Formats: sequence, C-alpha cells, structure tokens
Amino acid sequence: MLRALAFTVLSISLVVGENSSPPAKGQNVVILLIDGYGAELFNRTNSAIRVGAEALLTNGVKAGYLRPVFPTLTYPNWFSLATGLYVESHNFTSDYMYDEEHNIYFERDEGPNDTNHIWWEGLPDPLWYTVGKANIDVHCYWFGSCHRPHRDLIVQVPKPRRHNFKNHDVVNVFNHLEGIFKHVKKYQQYKQQLVLLRYNGIANALRQFGEESDAINDALSNADVLIRDIQEKMTQHELLDSTNLIVLSDHGLMEIYEDEKYYIEDCISDLSLIQRVVNSLSIMMVYPVEGNTDRIFFELKSCDQWLALGDYDSEESPVVQIYRKEELPDTLYWKHSRNIGPIVLIARPGAAIISRDLPTNEVLETHYRDLHVHSGWDNHNPEMQGIFMARGPAFKPNEEIPSISIIDIQPLVLNILDIESKHTANGSLENIQGVLTAGWEDRTATDDASTTSFLTAACLTVVGTLVRHLM
Repeated sequence: MLRALAFTVLSISLVVGENSSPPAKGQNVVILLIDGYGAELFNRTNSAIRVGAEALLTNGVKAGYLRPVFPTLTYPNWFSLATGLYVESHNFTSDYMYDEEHNIYFERDEGPNDTNHIWWEGLPDPLWYTVGKANIDVHCYWFGSCHRPHRDLIVQVPKPRRHNFKNHDVVNVFNHLEGIFKHVKKYQQYKQQLVLLRYNGIANALRQFGEESDAINDALSNADVLIRDIQEKMTQHELLDSTNLIVLSDHGLMEIYEDEKYYIEDCISDLSLIQRVVNSLSIMMVYPVEGNTDRIFFELKSCDQWLALGDYDSEESPVVQIYRKEELPDTLYWKHSRNIGPIVLIARPGAAIISRDLPTNEVLETHYRDLHVHSGWDNHNPEMQGIFMARGPAFKPNEEIPSISIIDIQPLVLNILDIESKHTANGSLENIQGVLTAGWEDRTATDDASTTSFLTAACLTVVGTLVRHLM
C-alpha cells in the first residue's frame, strides 16, 4: 500500500517537473521606443491599424499622453528617459551643440566630432549601466547610445544593431523577436532581462513625406504589427507572467508652417557681429562676437518680423521669444545646461527660425529644407506629447492615467527590476502608483511559478518521508 502511494506521489512530482518551467529569477522588462509617435497622432490613427495597441491596452495601462522634456528633441529626451533627469541635470542639451572651449560641434551622430569624449564623459548613469551593474542582462536594438562605454561597463551591442542617424533606413526589429524571447525564456531563471528596442519607421515617414501620405499609414501599421508580434511572442514563450512590456515614444512631431518661417539675418544690421548660430527651426542659439551680446540681443528683441503675423490672441505666445541664457524660464529645467549660447531664440509651435548666411553647423542646414515635420517646441503643446502604454505583472489591466513624464520611466523600470539608482531622479512613481499591481515591487517570481515550485518540492518531501517509512 505504502509502496503504491509512494509511486503515485513520485509520478505526480515528476509530471509537475516535466510540464513546468523553472521560476523566473525576477520580473523582466521589454521597452519598445517608437520615435516621433505623438499622442495626438495615435488618437487620430484608424482603429484598424491599432489592433496590437488595443490588445495591449485591454490587458494593461495607458497614459493620456507622455510629456517630454524641453527641448522636445531626440537626444535630450533619450537621456531623460535613460536617467530620469531633466536636461539641465543630465546635460545633453540639444541634438546640435557647440563647445566653445574645444571649438567643435555635436551634430546628432552625423558630424566628425560626435564621438569625441567631451560629449560623453561625466554624464549621469544611464539605465543600461545601472541595470548591467546589478548583474541583469541588457539587450539593445538600435537604442540610442546604449553601445557607448560608460565608466567601467560596456553593453556588448553588435555593430549592425547600434543606433546611428547616419543610417536613414528603417530598422528591422521583426527579424530579431524570436531570438529575443527565446533568450529571455531560457535565461530568466538565472538572470533578469532588460530588452531595449527602438523603431524609427514613423519618424522617418513623417519627416520625409508628412502625415497625409501612404508612407505614414504603412509605418503606423508596421508599428502596430510590431506591438502585436511582441505580445504574441511573449504568449508563445509563456512570458506574460514574468515579463513587462512598455511601449512609449520620445516626443511627437509637428508640421512646420510655411507662412511662419523667419530668417534671423533680417533682424541683424551687421552679420559680422555674430560668430555662429547653432540649431534652427524650433530653437536657435546665437553666439555674438565678444562684446556685442547686448547689441545683438536688442536687435533681435525689437525685430519687427517676429510681429509680422502678430494678430494672434493675447494669450498666445509670441511667434519667437528672445532670451539671454540666464533669463530662460526656470520651468524649462534647461538654462543651467552646458553648451547653451548667450542668446536663445524659441519659436512658438509650428513656426521656424532659419539662417541664410550666418555660420552654423552644416549637417543641420543640409536637412531642414526637406523636412515636413519637426520637434523641439514647447513640451506642453499637445502635438509634442508622446505615447505610453504597458502591460505585465507589474501593471493592472485596462487602466488609464491622465499623463506620465518621460523622467518617470527610469524610476519605474528600476523599481520593477528592484534596483536602486545611484543618483536621485527628477521623476517619480507618484503619477502611476494607482495602475501598478499591489505588492508588485516585492515580487521576484510569478505566482504560478512559485506555486509549481512549491508543489514539486512538497511532493518530493512526501516521497522522502514515505520511503523512509518503507525501509
């Protein structure tokens, strides 16, 4: 009798062991960053090409919008996402910068000096460094700057998967999904996994062809299929109980108004008094010849062309606002950043500031004339807002919050992975605590996995006890 019972219990324990996966070491995180996918564009997108996103939202959470940092450009927001800091705290000031001490430009990956150590040294720890130092696997697919050395760690990213704006092709994330989730499934019992993915198809289509084009419809459809395919792979590999998917964008993109383009030269009486200008369209930094800052500031401040279309409502901002660096509004969290010029011009959304003859960074000048849309404007403007949605064991299903800031993402991811940041972030979890599952911050394995593990152990304990009685 006891022998038969022992055999039965042993059989049960072996079946449980064979049909279950080892428990995950902790929760995993997959981030999909979709360049330039604005909240307003998402809301305007036909529901027929939002199937993947709607499936995610039914099983997860959505923010009405994600607020980027100012300026709403790529590099400032990528570093705010990675560090949880405002721009003046992480110091990657703009997509285009000028370093006066070394007399060189940063030109959004496309300039000859963009790999110079001066741009990259002394930056706060990015997400991939903090996670990697915690002995968690990090996988990067065209995620900006993830491959660059930081202090004593380099994330190994094969060259074909490294981000670089010199490559204008749409990246193919689809071909990597099966390998990614096989790896997560195989190794999650030993190490937690952080996967950083980036898709640039929507931003590319908008910049080249505008919103009213077949190209943008194809790009929106491809983005949604990517969101769907990721969830299907997570289901196929039984990762829904251990892995969180976060889909977000860095900022939106907005049409450049043809009737609101202004040449800075039309405001300056003597162009030889300006050494150079950096950036154009939404913002411009002006570097006057030494001793001429007051004169140039006065001429720009009193320039009639900014008021050429000045019949706007009194509550609207001026077409172009002119600031000395030290007078920039504190609410921008930008004026204490490095590499800001003595005079800063900020255009209202849709308006553009352009240079015809003044020395500037050549890479930018070769691009702006062909752009249909741009960013960089007021981060409170609805067209500049990004998207945020997420699902997984850390998030409640079918929930919505009004908004989230891009500086909240780093604290969120580190909390899911149960890691402490070495610096204090400007962001927090305050805005999203209501959509997080109870006790999620303490969870190190899924309930099902824990139950299976417990059951297997319990069965083996019973078998051991019975065997001892039989001997």
